[in-house]
Amino acid sequence: MSGRLERTRRETLGLALVAGLVVLLGGGTMSRSAMGQDASASNAAPEAILPPSDPVAAAAFNVLDRHCARCHQQGKLINRERPAKNFGNILKLDQIAANPSYVLPGNPLGSKLFRQIADKEMPYDVNYEGETRYGTLSEADLKALETWIAALGSKAVASCESHKLITPETMVGFMVADLDKQLAPRRATTRYLTLTHLANTCADPAAMKVYRQGAIKLLNSLSRSSNVVKLETVDPEATILRFNLADLGWTAADWSDLLAVYPYNVQPDARINGAVSGATQTPLAYIRADWFAFAASQPPLYDALLRLPPTFQALARDQGVNVESNIRNFVAQRAGFQKSGVSQNNRLIERHPSRSGYFWTSYDFAGNRDRQNLFAFPLGPDGNGFHHDGGETVFSLPNGFQGYYLNKASGERLDKGPTTIVRDASRKDFAVTNGISCMGCHDQGMRKAKDDIRDSVLATRSFPRETREAVDGLYPPHDKMDAVIDGDARRFADAMARAGLDPTLKLNGVETINALFKRYEDDLDLTLAAAELGVDTKGFKEASTDATRKTKPLVRRLQQGSVPRDQFEVMFRELASEMTDLQPVLIANARQPQAFAETLAQPISTTDLSLTSDADTYRQGDSPVFTIVAPRDCFLTLTDVDEKGEGTVLLPNKYQQDNRIRAGVPIQFPGTGAPFQFQMKDRGIETVVAVCAVRSDGGDAIRHDFSRNAFTPVGDYTQALSRSIAVIPAPAGAPASSGVATAGVPVSSGPLMPASSAVRGSFRAAIKLRVR
Repeated sequence: MSGRLERTRRETLGLALVAGLVVLLGGGTMSRSAMGQDASASNAAPEAILPPSDPVAAAAFNVLDRHCARCHQQGKLINRERPAKNFGNILKLDQIAANPSYVLPGNPLGSKLFRQIADKEMPYDVNYEGETRYGTLSEADLKALETWIAALGSKAVASCESHKLITPETMVGFMVADLDKQLAPRRATTRYLTLTHLANTCADPAAMKVYRQGAIKLLNSLSRSSNVVKLETVDPEATILRFNLADLGWTAADWSDLLAVYPYNVQPDARINGAVSGATQTPLAYIRADWFAFAASQPPLYDALLRLPPTFQALARDQGVNVESNIRNFVAQRAGFQKSGVSQNNRLIERHPSRSGYFWTSYDFAGNRDRQNLFAFPLGPDGNGFHHDGGETVFSLPNGFQGYYLNKASGERLDKGPTTIVRDASRKDFAVTNGISCMGCHDQGMRKAKDDIRDSVLATRSFPRETREAVDGLYPPHDKMDAVIDGDARRFADAMARAGLDPTLKLNGVETINALFKRYEDDLDLTLAAAELGVDTKGFKEASTDATRKTKPLVRRLQQGSVPRDQFEVMFRELASEMTDLQPVLIANARQPQAFAETLAQPISTTDLSLTSDADTYRQGDSPVFTIVAPRDCFLTLTDVDEKGEGTVLLPNKYQQDNRIRAGVPIQFPGTGAPFQFQMKDRGIETVVAVCAVRSDGGDAIRHDFSRNAFTPVGDYTQALSRSIAVIPAPAGAPASSGVATAGVPVSSGPLMPASSAVRGSFRAAIKLRVR
């Protein structure tokens, strides 16, 4: 049987050539505006978050409420304005249970929500910042989370089978019909952003509304034109958004820059796609909105599409701003303060009028001493004033939206701000990333700021008269500064309204572009992977039987759990070629996804341990083979846990005590020629857990005595896991061991990589197996 999906029945499109376009006949969809649909409803009052009635779910809810909600539940945040890591719905159990980036139903030990606790990555404030008042999770807490996730596997998952799959052919057909309705001179510059694959997973309607608005907001935030791109969709489910390059001030070359790094450049039947490409004069007239939100909201694409110059000085000139003259003539208006939501030290913001409206820039500091102390040196920047270390700029775009810029004190442009100066807790690496970080912070335009400098300086005569007069001129009273900021915020809100967008709309406390960014960045399961290939899960499973050696490991991971986005992105074209009838689109100067990913300011994934087996179901007496790939050098512990929670350590064992493995090298267990046999003994569900520790004494703190047991028993695995959380300290650096053998596979000698400060003692993966 061929693994390729044979399209035995195609949608009847009723194709007819009209003015060089293929047009849908009979029941075609009217092009319509989604403005009324999306802009009419603003955020409702915060909803009450109540525990579930089911006692198992309620127990898990209570654990998450006590230990996680303060950082990850909108409405319950403590000492933060936005949810950490853009994850703000941890108490909405139905939602997180449906997200494979957090929970794998039925597989607690493989679920990121559970394993990040087990690996001492969460709670972050307790494990990394030394916060003690909230306490650590107990064995009972772990058990409650484990029981809830395990129970999800036995419950019926919300079905998406009633939703009619929107095939790639149908999606392109909607574009064909829409193009026929456009004015002939505008067809060549018409383009589309698609969310169709998310609709095919039955994404929540409220989330889809946020994603639509996020996509259009980003387009407007990348505009070089005074025009506003309105929110318009062209299909019944509002998954295809139309825009025009001319309305953004973009050229065909700007679109080509996107296509050159687009990893999903495949198309359905060449005839219908040819009608679209012929009318739009581009090989591919549509890209996915979620990828666009991820790639174009950060450097290098963000800089390129907005044509940001290489220095702050050049940016100011482009915006018609003379910073030095404005400061000298008291045109600039300032506010300084000790604490802000982004800076680690005192900070100064400064407003200038610009060609398009306003130009706000900040002076950020690596410390608070000497010339870095604004309260001692409120004037500058110059030899006699304060000495800053960098800055961030928010400036009006011609259409009323906002552009962003990061720079060193010298003016040199930065992709990311140093975390010693500024931090963004919503990003994985905490770095303020130009574009996306600023969009999340300034979701409603300019933010209010209360100046602390004016009153501090004017209340004392310790400063010279000239300094006090200058401060009086540069630092306006609170009411005046509030009025200025309110006016700038209204300009942004008005631009949002003209685009058909709601400036207050969020998804679980996360700004719309950031929400769509995160949707792309999250891990994928089989359902989402199938949808991105334009097929359903049944079709994916049928097609995957003939996966090649190159794609099979990824397919196995999807079948047994989830995979990081970057790994799926790199393999997408191979998967599409093997498993569907989609055809590659030849793009001039196209780059491979790997090459582009290396230039992104924000990495997609951190550490990811891959564990797969050669089958999902075994018979008693079968000998499974496991494949493990670690992202870095580490010490591997492989444990089999039965339905009673009792474990048996498979590796290390009496015969293979050296469990050191190398980064990126696939390891099979048992390896060829292993001095023992491993067979499935009892019927039921088994969980196999792989733990890679950066220390030789890691691996859940399990102690071995091979003089007594060839394979170490673990009476209660969850209990052992709970103890290990309490006793394993954070790694101080590279392990001292210099062993040179893995689980039966020789590797080259050399020191292990030092432990990352972003990862504690270990990281893990787990899969579920059935024994009949």
